[in-house]
Amino acid sequence: MLILIPWKPVVVAWCLLAAMLWIGYVSYSVLEGKNPFAMAQRHSYRVQAHSTDNHGTRNKSNPDSR
Repeated sequence: MLILIPWKPVVVAWCLLAAMLWIGYVSYSVLEGKNPFAMAQRHSYRVQAHSTDNHGTRNKSNPDSR
């Protein structure tokens, strides 16, 4: 038995859903004051902030104290 699925409405519905999610993400990022297309820049900022967080605060007797 052959089941016929009308693919055009399915594809249109998925594209509309994806577009709404993308527009929602971009608008939320803009409202938060962030650049939604700067993923690598945010990651490098976190790594840099984490590495300079405890700069000079560790002593030699307890190197893992935070």
